[in-house]
Amino acid sequence: MRLRLWATEYTYALSEPRALKLGSGSGCDVRLHDEAGRLSREHAMLVPEPGGWQIRDLGSRNGLWVEGSRTTSIALHAGARIELGGLTLVAESPGFIRLRALASRLIGWAPERYGNVDEALQNLRGAAMQRTPIVLVGDGDLSPVALRLHRRTLGPDAPFIAYDAGEVSAAIRAAMHGTLCVSMRRKATAVAIAEAVRTMHLVTRPRLIFCARRVGQAAIVSAKPGRSAVIELPPLSTRGDEITRLVHETAQDIVAEVGAPSSGFTMHDLERLQAIKFAGMADLEDSIRRVIAMRTFGVTEGAKRLGIKHSSLSQWARNKKRRLSSSPGAS
Repeated sequence: MRLRLWATEYTYALSEPRALKLGSGSGCDVRLHDEAGRLSREHAMLVPEPGGWQIRDLGSRNGLWVEGSRTTSIALHAGARIELGGLTLVAESPGFIRLRALASRLIGWAPERYGNVDEALQNLRGAAMQRTPIVLVGDGDLSPVALRLHRRTLGPDAPFIAYDAGEVSAAIRAAMHGTLCVSMRRKATAVAIAEAVRTMHLVTRPRLIFCARRVGQAAIVSAKPGRSAVIELPPLSTRGDEITRLVHETAQDIVAEVGAPSSGFTMHDLERLQAIKFAGMADLEDSIRRVIAMRTFGVTEGAKRLGIKHSSLSQWARNKKRRLSSSPGAS
């Protein structure tokens, strides 16, 4: 477990199982600076417990707030939002750190995006704990993004259903204890699904991820009036300086998924991938997946592994917008 200052990269690792004082005083184990001046010299204490940590208020003048509620003592869980004076800290486990890495990849690594990433993580926690619907907003097909978030939060074995058409009740049943991904293209269907799921018991209720093009669509499926759990993905056209890193990190995930020893990228592949104007994250992932399959297994076997025709992969590689030649010796 570690603590991180909200919307920053400043962290404090809780590596030693001993009581730690937090505050502005020089004698604190975790000394913090609060520009608002609302932090007490000895504000709170972290106490190790079997399997985790507990945080306790030390009689501070402005109190200890966790998850928006004032408390004197509470066990810390991954992602917990802790307010001390004018500061906000986040408790992070290794799993939560990996989830934040994915959220940063989707939203951006620039410092001005740190706050957006933390808000997205809190929305994901709300979806996990209270089953608040998530509304993904961005370009192109967002269902692959929803699938990545699902796998990172619930694991690969939990059911993931991408609903497009058919019986609503059957889709909801299939997604119980998992995630139901719904496009906002059909407003009436999205509302019907949101209402049906809202009446279910919290334990069996599937987590809902709606995919939208505009932020305004979130109000259609909000759990409460004025409340929405929106995660907005900026257009890839605004992330020019990050495309190289985006390609490499996405490739690492896909290499593991397809069982390839490496991405097999050539310098030409990287140059072309960085130059393509992708329609969205799904288009970027699909392009990287095709290149990895082609470079690792050849066109014929790569097409089989992707579940597409040999001619389809070959034609895609020769597309004038990509100009990716087949690997030497590939059939």
